[in-house]
Amino acid sequence: MSDFMEKQIPDDLKEDLDFSTWKDWYLFVQFLFYFSQGAAFAAILLIAPFLQTLGYLEDEALTIQSIIFIPWLIKIVFGILSDTVKVGKFGRRKPYILIAGLIGIIGWISLPMYTSPHWSIILIGMFVTGSVALGDTVLDSLGVDVTPPNRRGWMQGVAWGARGGGAILSGVFLGVWGNQLGWRYSYLIIGIFAVVGIMSALLIKEADNIPKVYLADFGREFRKGVTWHVTLFDFISGMGIALVSVMVTFMSEVLDLDIETAGVGTIGWGLVFFSVGQLIGALSIGGLGQKLNLLWVFVINAIVYTGFILSFLWIDFEALGAPELSFPTVLYLLVLLLGAINGGYETSQMRISMEYSAKVSRGSLTGTMYNWYNSMSNLGQLSIGTLIIAQLIGAGIRYPVAMQLSAIALVLSLIPGILLIKKLKLDRKQ
Repeated sequence: MSDFMEKQIPDDLKEDLDFSTWKDWYLFVQFLFYFSQGAAFAAILLIAPFLQTLGYLEDEALTIQSIIFIPWLIKIVFGILSDTVKVGKFGRRKPYILIAGLIGIIGWISLPMYTSPHWSIILIGMFVTGSVALGDTVLDSLGVDVTPPNRRGWMQGVAWGARGGGAILSGVFLGVWGNQLGWRYSYLIIGIFAVVGIMSALLIKEADNIPKVYLADFGREFRKGVTWHVTLFDFISGMGIALVSVMVTFMSEVLDLDIETAGVGTIGWGLVFFSVGQLIGALSIGGLGQKLNLLWVFVINAIVYTGFILSFLWIDFEALGAPELSFPTVLYLLVLLLGAINGGYETSQMRISMEYSAKVSRGSLTGTMYNWYNSMSNLGQLSIGTLIIAQLIGAGIRYPVAMQLSAIALVLSLIPGILLIKKLKLDRKQ
């Protein structure tokens, strides 16, 4: 390892957490939580067409979508709060889980009540996304606190499998029953499920002896050059996958959907295909990244993704989504392929971020720094990238052309990504 990395990786990393509170049935609680989170997040990604049913224009809906995702951009704030601010005898984690559940109740119940445009929908939307983001951040940290080393593999498997399963179920629900129930009742039912999942995390007992974290510790992390190197990488990579955030409105245009009626079901099935593809891609590339040279897995995945997006310039999407096709199979297969490629790229990206979080940050700060890197990726994808694409579309530029922003970002991500892999010597079999 280079002198640069040796100086930034502490020598005293060790297991100093109390795992005596762990119960194996906590895995079931974690499954329920992450399953509901996957379903909720998938439903939130479909909020743009719902906003269009209220009377918002396409670019306005995408702009609002990017704004209400702000809570996902500041996940590190939630992490720092739960790391440093203990609420009396209630502990460091559970009070914030309870807050996440309460604002979720307000958001998920209020959202379906809107029937026309109103400025307050942005605030309510942020309640919805804030509930999911806060709950996700705190349970991630609680999981680190209480899960013993011999259960971490199971915990990660449960978390990622449950998230993917929840997203698939959300798509199936919208696809099968969405046409009959409509957007409002669909959101209400998924929202109730999301809140129950968040509140279930209160069943997990906090560890009694958690090392205290001070704000000065975070200051030291952000004075490290490598922290900003990873931050830049995740931000650019996030912009590289920003096209995913506009695929729903893109499909609506291609299929010429009546979003108020048939749209919810058709888009729901599109979400199913994307989620299945994402699950396949994540598991496949995750395994290959462990067995093969991660450098080449990352580079090839980024190049394939770039080429796939470039192909949009020549694909006749209108023909694939012709109105006479009750089930546009070829279009759904393309969405499946997009999900697989995106899942593979995100897995490599997150692997790099996680390795740096574990090896460069102090043990007690690992989860929060990982949340920081996730926040920067979300900033690139859900906010800046989506906002730029929305403005290009609003200016009259076709979707396939506007989406090339992601292709450019993917190419740019290769530079910091390759350097990070080489610095941490991940360019070898693990």
